[in-house]
Parts: sequence; structure tokens; C-alpha cells
Amino acid sequence: MENGQITLSKAAGHFRTVTEHKIQVMRHCFAVGLYYQGIMHDMSKYMPSEFLEGCRYYQDGKRSPNNGEREAKGYSFAWMHHKGRNRHHFEFWTDYAAKPMKGQHPVGAVQMPRKYVAEMLMDRIAASKTYLKEDYTRHEPLKYFQKGKGKHLMHPQTSRELERMLKILDKRGEEELFRFVRDYYLKGYPM
Repeated sequence: MENGQITLSKAAGHFRTVTEHKIQVMRHCFAVGLYYQGIMHDMSKYMPSEFLEGCRYYQDGKRSPNNGEREAKGYSFAWMHHKGRNRHHFEFWTDYAAKPMKGQHPVGAVQMPRKYVAEMLMDRIAASKTYLKEDYTRHEPLKYFQKGKGKHLMHPQTSRELERMLKILDKRGEEELFRFVRDYYLKGYPM
């Protein structure tokens, strides 16, 4: 598959992958009561600035086209556009410190509101299902998180909350996780 060329086959494949993922996230969000977020999830992926790059660097539905774009260019414009418009990505939640401490970088992670952490959780589960297809197990989202842990600019509390919920999925399954998110986490009870 030639990178950089948009073909009808790549466009159709990318559209199917994005839409399959979006529907999966929507189902999961609905299961925990996040109806608006479920409907609006990843709508920016259909905007030309993201969609065309997704078609150009389509990876046969096995991984994100952002990785292909990043490998080809050294960065992913589509990803930068996406993370700046979608609050369920922890990368959205960075800001300059009002008074940076000496020796610390002035940009830091901000704790995410729970409704976006919950959507991020649903996004990660759906992404694992979309890319792994029949190889998906409930253990994969936690494995993926732990593989990248400490390499990203995620607020420590956000990271703890996400990991705890991924461990519920890993040990007890989706039904128990969704019940926890809906009846406990999103109601603001302490972690």
C-alpha cells in the first residue's frame, strides 16, 4: 500500500474503521450514561484536516493512520488537530503553569474531569477492539496502558483513575466496569 496516495480503497477502509470505532465508543458511553459524549465522540475525524490524512496513511485498520503519518513526516498534523478538539484525550489537558517552579518545565498535565476520563476509558477499550479484532481480550487495554505508562504527560491522578478502571475491566469484565463507572465513578465518589 503506497503511503501518501489517497485511493478509493484506502478512503473506504479508513471510513469503515473510524465509523466502527465511533459506534463502539458510542455504545460504551451509552452504557454508562454519557449520551452526548457518545454521539459526539471523534466527530473531528470526519473533518478534511483529519480524514484526508487518515486516508493517505491508512494502515489496513490494524493501527492508527496517525502513526503512519508520524513515520512519514516526523509528526502527525491530523493527531495534533484531533487532540486539540477532543477532551477525552489526556494530551488536550496540558497547560502552562501560572507560576512554574524553578527547574520544572512550564507546561504540565492538568487533572481531567471524570466525564472525560470515562470517555477516554471507553475510547481505549473500543480502539483495542477495533484494531485487534478477533484477537481482542479484556486484558488488552490494561496491557497497552501499562506499556506506555510513564512515557506520557498525563496528570498522576488521571493516570491512577484510568489504571484502576482498566484493572476492573481486566479482572472482572465489561459489565462490572460499566456498572462501576456509571454508579460510582461518574457520581463523584472518591477513588
